[in-house]
Amino acid sequence: MRYTSVFNVIMLDRKKERYISSSTIHDYLDTEHRTIDFTKSEFTVNIIRRITHSRLFIVWGITLVVILICLAISLLLIAHTKQTANQQVPPKLPENANASDNLPPTQQINLFLLEATGVELTPLKVEIHIFPEPTKQLKQIVTALVQERPPNYRNPIPNGTSVNEVYIDSRKTAYLDFSHHLADGHIGGTTAEYQTVSAILKTVFDAFPDEIKHIQILIDGKEVETLSGHINLSQPIRF
Repeated sequence: MRYTSVFNVIMLDRKKERYISSSTIHDYLDTEHRTIDFTKSEFTVNIIRRITHSRLFIVWGITLVVILICLAISLLLIAHTKQTANQQVPPKLPENANASDNLPPTQQINLFLLEATGVELTPLKVEIHIFPEPTKQLKQIVTALVQERPPNYRNPIPNGTSVNEVYIDSRKTAYLDFSHHLADGHIGGTTAEYQTVSAILKTVFDAFPDEIKHIQILIDGKEVETLSGHINLSQPIRF
């Protein structure tokens, strides 16, 4: 019985030692496992952070590039707008300049009008600004004729008449296009019609003795037979 007890004690001690050893190993393995898991977790977090930081860096980089491109485009547009505006702005006139400085020189011409109590056409000398181009000169002179109504003179051109356009062809024929007032506002009669047509012819031929040989009178761009039924105007005429 005594040997049995000792044996049992020994066996119990061995079992206990085995239990202790086994428990210690399990604890150690569990600690190592947790350490490995923690290390893996920390490594994963670091990887994720690096990836996140890398993406943010890429996003910030792309954003910065886009901002710089937009800024460059804006500066180019502003520079182009300023350049266009500068091209469209007319040159500044000198401080002492005025509108009359740009007008052509004046020239004295004869406008053939009726005296207040007479029936014959009389030349009235006037000065107007004349452009060098013949067609513009012609329109200026004929316009002056229909508008001029000085005291002590009667204008045989009906009031309200205006000059639409003029043209000189290669055969030295001048086409004078008047508004409808030249015919509609005419007082009628052979003498009055003759005075109206003669005032136009004499004024033009006196100003252009070599440049114009014939005159065709038009009303609103169309040929007319006559103003009031007495003088044939369907073809170019001259004295």
